[in-house]
Amino acid sequence: MRERMADEHEPRLMGYADRWSAAPGQQLILYAGGPQGAGTVDLVDLIDEATRTPAAPVSLAPQPLKTGSYLEASVQVPASGSLALWIRPHRLGTRQVVAELGTPGWRLLLALDEDDRAEASVETTSGLLSCRLHTAFQRGSWSLLVAAWEATPSMTTVRLADGRAPGVRARAAGLALPPGIGEVRLGAGSFVGRIALPMLTSSVITTCAPLLDLTTGSELAKHLGADVLALWDASIDPGGCLVTDISGHGHHARAVNRPLAGLIGPGKGTDRTAVQLSPEDLDDARWKETCALTIPEETTSTVLGIRLRTRSQSCVIPVVVRPAGPARGPVAVVLPTFTYLAYANHRQLSEAEYFGDYSRVTDRGITLSPTDVYLNDHRELGLSLYDQRQEGGPVYYSSGRRPVLNFDADYRWWMTGAPRHFAADILLLRWLRSEGFAFDVLTDEDVHAGGAGLLAGYRVVMTGSHPEYISAPERAAVSAYVSGGGRLMYLGGNGFYWVTGVDPRHPHAIEVRRGHAGDWWDNEPGEDVLTSTGEPGGLWRHRGLAPQELLGVGFAAQGWGPAPGYTRLPDSYRDDASWIFAGVETDPVGRCGLALGGAAGDEIDRAAPELGTPPGTLLLATSAGGHSHHYQPATEEAELGAHTVRADMTLRRLGNGGAVFAAGSINWVASLACCDGDIRRVTRNVLSRFLLSPPL
Repeated sequence: MRERMADEHEPRLMGYADRWSAAPGQQLILYAGGPQGAGTVDLVDLIDEATRTPAAPVSLAPQPLKTGSYLEASVQVPASGSLALWIRPHRLGTRQVVAELGTPGWRLLLALDEDDRAEASVETTSGLLSCRLHTAFQRGSWSLLVAAWEATPSMTTVRLADGRAPGVRARAAGLALPPGIGEVRLGAGSFVGRIALPMLTSSVITTCAPLLDLTTGSELAKHLGADVLALWDASIDPGGCLVTDISGHGHHARAVNRPLAGLIGPGKGTDRTAVQLSPEDLDDARWKETCALTIPEETTSTVLGIRLRTRSQSCVIPVVVRPAGPARGPVAVVLPTFTYLAYANHRQLSEAEYFGDYSRVTDRGITLSPTDVYLNDHRELGLSLYDQRQEGGPVYYSSGRRPVLNFDADYRWWMTGAPRHFAADILLLRWLRSEGFAFDVLTDEDVHAGGAGLLAGYRVVMTGSHPEYISAPERAAVSAYVSGGGRLMYLGGNGFYWVTGVDPRHPHAIEVRRGHAGDWWDNEPGEDVLTSTGEPGGLWRHRGLAPQELLGVGFAAQGWGPAPGYTRLPDSYRDDASWIFAGVETDPVGRCGLALGGAAGDEIDRAAPELGTPPGTLLLATSAGGHSHHYQPATEEAELGAHTVRADMTLRRLGNGGAVFAAGSINWVASLACCDGDIRRVTRNVLSRFLLSPPL
């Protein structure tokens, strides 16, 4: 079911659905773009690769991707007044529009020029009036910027001032600035940097001096009094779709493409009055609807693909079909869709910037697929949480309301040349179906919303290969499930690692703030609170909930050299554990796999009593001593030494009949496709025993 690729002269066929998880009978809205002309759409089962609905005709056309975050609001624009805001530019040396304000009769433009100097201009049908400051802005420094205009019957004046130098002005006769309802737009899609406390006043502010020490919304509102027509304070509801106007006039600003919020502004302390605007932000592609599709009522839980085809191209957009109503099968497989979102449109160039010389972490040659090449060249598809902005700085939000090209059953990751994430997890589902196990498919979003009650009806819950990103409600649901006698099969590595936020106002997206630990980029000090939930971000480990406490193992190391198997340990021969290896005649086990040649590779986990591995957890097997220098300890493990570089296989039994089996490696699932069968046997043995009613 591999996609057909576009030639270089026609738009690429791509699309997205309005949701990643749906129930039988539910309608899906498809948004697709591609070459102008006719196409077809149908539903296919991605597990058994069978067509489920007849092909229907659709009309296709290119659809633009409107990236760039900004704020916009309708306001009452006075004939004379001021527009003021704090700004902190992050990219200089290019012209950037900071703000636009106007009515149908005239427009005020506030910008930074190519020499990093602020300029203000008023444009009407009868002329243009502009002025420019003489002092250039410095990257990363806050400054208060005020543009004012004043119109009299004989003269129109534009003034511009900031907090660092004397203001400037320009004057002209004959330019009318009629008041009226108008629009203000902050950022305008080209400004790169932070803004805080933008305000519109009916008074003409000629100097910044009285305002420089007023760095909270309440201070500014009190000082300006009735002159304030609008004052936008992002600290009131930093996760909201609107930025609150605290003037009392109700001119709340719409936040387009979810600018980064919850940021410390120009004042001291923790006042989170700032938002960060970037031309690369994309929260919702806002494409026109292509068609509606209904999941057939008789569909059992599975993963469907919305298959689009034209004469020259095809693409498949996955949708998880959860069961209608309560649990239908004895097993639930929870696909780690939050992780899929975190890596959505992950670009090889970002990985290369992070690792530098790939020889540190792999001995393989790097081969890019056509999808990887396309993503490297097309940042307008929106960034993953592993991409860094062109102006510098991390990405905190990732949305599913856009084409996600690596959310594809046929995708192969450049580092391993093998399936990873969804492409690996579909192998688990295909193996389960081939073995005759009945199962339902759920997503992280489903468990986040449904909680422990959603899982309670299942005898066994299985994870995918990389459940790295976990929300607080989802973690609580899994913990309650195990504590209540449920049986969990953790078939991955680097799981339950990052605190992940989901805002009900943005249910299609996740938020992650990495704090100052773990790999990849840090956020700025004091800005690790999730705007979506108000909770601290960072590692679950640093919230006192290390993965070991629930799973028995937690992230230890990563690398992409040859992957070894697991050597059995004494606990695996005990009477209460030897059944796991029934029929397995090899030791080590798992020395075969689609990814890196073995089951214990990529990102791997270890047991650690000091981090919460429960007493009595059986250490069944380990890859200790089998990894090359390409495998490096996790950042938070580095000081402990090379002995932490290992994947541990564990079994934890609870007194109420609950149990947790942990594989401790991303590669485990990819090894289910290996012909020698020892990973298949272990997985089959555990699942079969977990399905039995009597306690283990």
